[in-house]
Amino acid sequence: MKSFRSHLDININPGKGSVLILGSNGVGKTSILEAISIFSYGKGIRNAKFYEMTNKDKDSFLVDLSLQTSTDLSLEYKTFYDKNNKLRKTYINDKEISAINLRKNIPMLWIAPYTEKIFLGSAALRRVFLDRIVSIFDDEHSIRVLDYEKNLKQRAKILKEKSEDLVWLETIEKQLSRLSVAISSSRLEVIMRLAKYLKKPINNFPEAKVFFNNSIEEKLANIPALDLEESLSKQYKESREIDMILGGSRIGCHKSDLEVINLQKNLPAHMCSSGEQKSLLISIIISTAIAFKEYTNKSPIILLDEVFTHLDLEKKESLLEELINLESQVWITATEKERFLRNRKSFCYHYLTKSGLENV
Repeated sequence: MKSFRSHLDININPGKGSVLILGSNGVGKTSILEAISIFSYGKGIRNAKFYEMTNKDKDSFLVDLSLQTSTDLSLEYKTFYDKNNKLRKTYINDKEISAINLRKNIPMLWIAPYTEKIFLGSAALRRVFLDRIVSIFDDEHSIRVLDYEKNLKQRAKILKEKSEDLVWLETIEKQLSRLSVAISSSRLEVIMRLAKYLKKPINNFPEAKVFFNNSIEEKLANIPALDLEESLSKQYKESREIDMILGGSRIGCHKSDLEVINLQKNLPAHMCSSGEQKSLLISIIISTAIAFKEYTNKSPIILLDEVFTHLDLEKKESLLEELINLESQVWITATEKERFLRNRKSFCYHYLTKSGLENV
């Protein structure tokens, strides 16, 4: 990494195993995970803008990542961002590609303080969280989500300008209907795929139920996709007048919300304690990793920022054993090398200070 956050020039060799980065608060541990996460779907582990990732004294940053697959295929990924020109370029083996194509190559999951807020935050946070999960199963999902957002903005602009081009407006609404159903269908399929793993969570972690409430995904269970597309097109047309006044759209897959129940307590996640919410989030992410490995025979890269905080010793040990069994490369940050982490040969340990990185 060069000029990324507080790191002017840092090189990390993780070896063949997983990585534990130790260090006090504020030395840049999370920034290392963030640099890896920008090669995946979304805005990275902090959900930040690229200009925010650039070192405050520099105009650009570079992250160079080497990936060795289980089939001994070596790939070099690079992403460069120019703050002044707001320009990002991405490369695989020095060949420039689009950021969307870059995301298709590295399945990645993460847990960070930002993601821990999903149960108490807005429905939009939960949708982003879910769409990131869906995107590792379905390469085209993130492209459909972007197309949907572009069409939604275009419709809002036409309505605001009171354009008389009704043919174009109807075309956009049909596209929105098609994309809404396709996006919702992928979401529903992945949630159904996770269900059996959430009922058999990691030892000492709660069982969870994840479902949609009053959403298009829920309707898809009872209505054929083509019929639902036709119904949505009609609803878009009928809501033009009020959407013009309020802005945006009252219907569509951007209104979907995810419900999570802690079956152990029979409580919705937003009513659980912060520790229980963290345990539920871990159950979802690990279930996703297991389901993905079963589906593709590949293990996703997993980034865990301060994940062991507020977990008791039994949960910590259960989670660590499950991570080792997954055979994923896991990147973990922690403020100290806790007892249960000692003598784990599957981990490469690094100690990070404000002056640099040391192997320990």
